[in-house]
Amino acid sequence: MLFQYHTLLWNHAALRVQDVRHAILQPGESLRAYQLPASAFLYTVRGKAHVLIDENEYAVDRCYVCHAGKGAFLDIAQVVEAFEYYLVFYTAVLTTPYCQKLVHRHQTSNPFQVQYGFAPQFPTPLFLGIEQMNRQWQQIGTLEQFHVKALFHQFVYELLHQLQEQGGETTQPNLVAQAMRYIEGRYAEPITLNSLAAVLDCNARQLQRLFKARLHVGPIEYLIQVRLDKAKALLQQTNVPLKQIAEAVGYTDSYYFSRMFKKYMGVSPSLFKELAWQRNDRRHNPSRLSQFPIVARRLRRYSDIGDDENHYQYKNEGALHMYRSSKASLAISLMLSLVLLLGACSGTSGGGGASPTNSVNVQPAVTRGEADNANTAGKTAESTQRSIQHLKGELVLEQKPEKIVVLDYQYIDQLLALGEQPIGSVIATSDSSVFPEYLTDKLDDVKVLGTKEEPNLEAIIEVAPDLIICTEFQEKVYEKLIKIAPTLMFDRNEDWRTMLLKFGQIVAKEQEAQKVLEGYDQKIADLKAALADKLNGQTVALIRPRDNMIRLHTTGHRTAEILYRDLGLSAPKMAVNNEQTSLPISLEVMPELNADHLFVLKDDSNTELTDEFQKTSVWKGLNAVQANQVYTVNTTMWIGYYGPIAINLVVDEIAEALL
Repeated sequence: MLFQYHTLLWNHAALRVQDVRHAILQPGESLRAYQLPASAFLYTVRGKAHVLIDENEYAVDRCYVCHAGKGAFLDIAQVVEAFEYYLVFYTAVLTTPYCQKLVHRHQTSNPFQVQYGFAPQFPTPLFLGIEQMNRQWQQIGTLEQFHVKALFHQFVYELLHQLQEQGGETTQPNLVAQAMRYIEGRYAEPITLNSLAAVLDCNARQLQRLFKARLHVGPIEYLIQVRLDKAKALLQQTNVPLKQIAEAVGYTDSYYFSRMFKKYMGVSPSLFKELAWQRNDRRHNPSRLSQFPIVARRLRRYSDIGDDENHYQYKNEGALHMYRSSKASLAISLMLSLVLLLGACSGTSGGGGASPTNSVNVQPAVTRGEADNANTAGKTAESTQRSIQHLKGELVLEQKPEKIVVLDYQYIDQLLALGEQPIGSVIATSDSSVFPEYLTDKLDDVKVLGTKEEPNLEAIIEVAPDLIICTEFQEKVYEKLIKIAPTLMFDRNEDWRTMLLKFGQIVAKEQEAQKVLEGYDQKIADLKAALADKLNGQTVALIRPRDNMIRLHTTGHRTAEILYRDLGLSAPKMAVNNEQTSLPISLEVMPELNADHLFVLKDDSNTELTDEFQKTSVWKGLNAVQANQVYTVNTTMWIGYYGPIAINLVVDEIAEALL
């Protein structure tokens, strides 16, 4: 255990006791699959039992202490005599100032998430401390609550001291196992990558990376697999309506469920059910049923745990395949082969990376009727060559592309600003709506192609694009993309002005792009003068509650630049940082930020956390709050859809708030 760094992190953390509980399990009773809502210490006083925290098992006899982080699953079983224990739940956030090295340690070895258990050599001080905490917690006075906080600090010190003396070892939480167990138990509930990460108190990208490394699919793909396997079992074993089956596995829209089922299984749910019942699989061939039960998986029996155990969700270290039929896979393979064959016959380069100077003849796919109408109307294609520089080299467009796919949702905004729209796009996951309200009325039948983290290649093939536009987020699938259509890759954080001019070049609307920029510059010039007169040096900050902390967007952030660079507003000293785009700070540090005006980014993923922060005395005591100068704005529009339409709306909201 890295006691030196863990102690430093404990020293820099703002600790808050969330709950203290006392319970007794009688022989034969158990606690099953309890997911910790916060980091917790388990202290046992008497009795014998087996305690399981995720995959770590402890044979507990009388005085014993365990620790686990938020999201871990706790099981207590094989209680042979009265088993008495305490649970202390707490949260911990780092407070500034702290060095980046410490932040890195927190990310790689978080003492508030690690798991361990040991029998303390001197249990009495720990028992007295936790028993007093429990008594004080039952009181309703604020002074008693403060006493609990002081007692908790003493308890943690005593525990860490004994753990260090006894040479205790800690274990990093198995986030993949936790996520799999959560998904298998709650697959019928709305689950997104961000909500899953929030439950497990981890970073969404980290969770995605761990899933890919262990199972070769992302969490959402795994969720889809679980849901469809449950659906298969219900179709085989019951005769309930399709709508009820869809709802039972987490899909409120039965039509969408049918599309998903056919996409991954190769046949519709109705046909699958008909074939299954014809074979009488429901009663006579249980070996063909889904490997997942209809109800949540029963907890492992402790007596069965051994080296030869083959529990799928814990032991599978190989590839985890989606259960698509060979028919569907064959169709996709044929489509890809056809794309490659046509590309070889035309002698063109797909993405411009290997042969950066090759030209690509990008032509929209049209029907014979459309071609006749086009000829009748005298419509002609753009013929001027345009050479587009991108991260992979150069791509030469012979004609204007008509069927564009974008794999970053901010590019929808760029195209709409020029009077164009993509035929398909990935979506954001921070809001429940597919596309933001400010764009919905401008969009016409744009196909959803997954998320920027997990673009759906099959769906991209289906829409048959002339051109694909992606960012470095799709680096791993770039070679597959260029086999589907010519592909441009741009830096996701490139200035929106630069990207608008780039899109103007792509769709042959350079003059329109220039006019949009000129209009923005004029709006900014007028507003900048008005704000200078009104605010007279008052500071403005942009924050986003996230991951149990507050993300302060600095002067280096692309949206914050609107406030500080474009409009010339004053940033608090803490926010002046051009090297990092954001800084994590705790709620307790907000008074030090001391901003006169606060713009708070809020979306579906952080509504609960934001509301929780705003109820605290720390928040209510902020200067901006007391002056009624806090403005809640939409995260998706402010930082997700980074294009001229969103930027202009952001500027309008700033003007409305500050003038």
